[in-house]
Amino acid sequence: MRMATAATQLFLLVMLTRVSGVAAGDDAAPAVNVGTAKRLTWDDSLLDKAEGIRFEMQQPRRTGERNLVGDKPWESWQLGGMSSLLHEDGKFRLWYGVSHGIRHGEEYAVAYAESDDGIHWTKPDLGLVEYAGSKQNNLVVAYSSVIGQVFVDPHAKAGEKYKMLAAIFPTKDTDPKRYLTLLSSPDGLTWSPPAQNVVREGDFALDTQSQAFWDRDRKSYVLYTRMGPWRQVGRSESTDAFAFPAPKNVMRPEDPVKADYYQAGVTKYEEAANAYFGLVPIFFHPGDERGNPLDGNPPLTFTYVKNPITVVAPDTLDIHLFTSNDSIQWQRRGDHVPFLGLGLDGEFDSRSLYPGVGYAVVGSEIWLYYSAYSCTHVESLDGKDPFSKYLGTITRATLRLDGFVSATAGHSGAEIVTKPLVFSGDRLELNVDCSAGGYLNVELQSADGEPLPGYSLTDCDRIYHNNIRKVVTWKGQSNLSELAGKTVRMRLVMRDCKLYAFQFPQTPQ
Repeated sequence: MRMATAATQLFLLVMLTRVSGVAAGDDAAPAVNVGTAKRLTWDDSLLDKAEGIRFEMQQPRRTGERNLVGDKPWESWQLGGMSSLLHEDGKFRLWYGVSHGIRHGEEYAVAYAESDDGIHWTKPDLGLVEYAGSKQNNLVVAYSSVIGQVFVDPHAKAGEKYKMLAAIFPTKDTDPKRYLTLLSSPDGLTWSPPAQNVVREGDFALDTQSQAFWDRDRKSYVLYTRMGPWRQVGRSESTDAFAFPAPKNVMRPEDPVKADYYQAGVTKYEEAANAYFGLVPIFFHPGDERGNPLDGNPPLTFTYVKNPITVVAPDTLDIHLFTSNDSIQWQRRGDHVPFLGLGLDGEFDSRSLYPGVGYAVVGSEIWLYYSAYSCTHVESLDGKDPFSKYLGTITRATLRLDGFVSATAGHSGAEIVTKPLVFSGDRLELNVDCSAGGYLNVELQSADGEPLPGYSLTDCDRIYHNNIRKVVTWKGQSNLSELAGKTVRMRLVMRDCKLYAFQFPQTPQ
């Protein structure tokens, strides 16, 4: 009888452990080693408890700047649509698509611009590519190419530091099939000729912006492209930058007949570990599978290469935010609210938006660049007057550092408890925005959820105000060296504030 009672008690203990958000049984799970790397609070895989918390997408501030506009003959039909940014040694470098017509694939090329402040840009005469009998232009890759992404390859051979993923189109019937290729360059200006298709099989599109980059967390090259049916996002991964397997779907539209994903817009967020964001332009065309309008919506009529074409309204695109912790599983944020929405009717950004890839960190901000048009998707193919509304503008938006998604606590308060963690730094920093009446307290706990002596909620010096890198203190002390390498949990009690990231950095010697 005593044995049965003991067994019953053990069963009840096990069941209690399973239903508790923080329980002794969690000790069996290995602790997450966060080292000294920043972690974003959108990564809910680090959390055991998020009571009263809302995970909210934050929207950037649109500057309204027209940073790059078409003012050269080789840009006279279209500028932008696809662009790639690097921020190196204080210099902003932008590679972007240009075209002077749409009659044939050779009308597309890649141009280059640079800036010291990210606001005022120059288009240098590079003397590299001939256009209309002259090399006095800012072209870096000749016609028949569509830019994907420029990235720095840490494993490159000498003279091949920069890589550009590009789509190559045939210029005559004898040319090879359209393909994705990887170009190399020592300086980002002089590029190797296309050599081979880096994706040798599978379903992928070329009339869009694909991405490829070295992923330091996964220790491999990752490629994103558009694939069918309709338009969705495919992903491929390889240890060889010049040979990727067939892409597999990772982002699928809810109803592709009505709205699909025009391109991936994926960028690895290098400021934190295990953080990727996708700025996805969603193309809205709510018709049936044959393109006929639904619900009596009137169609739109344009011309395409002088031929009439009818499309479904609104025929527009804006940019939506997706996030991932592993580059494979993606979560759409904002409940269908755009991350970057259309401008006022009649403005340069009122009809179609396409993201660039890459970002720049400037002080406490992230700077993002994207292409904007005052014409709809199909209307842009009309190709009417040069330097018209069909041309496009590359513009800038700013976002708080780490500020894509916040863990938000309302006035009634909220609480977060992390899973067991192991860190290797000597202090705790938070990116947190407290309102005038908001605050946050941090408690460090043992693996089984008990407050550690000296690090309880009542020991914590309450955090107020708006801080990008707020150092947490307990009775005036911030040094956590004695806890480095040990398993701990964090408990955060919050009110009227937004938490974006945490980090256990090492104080520089």
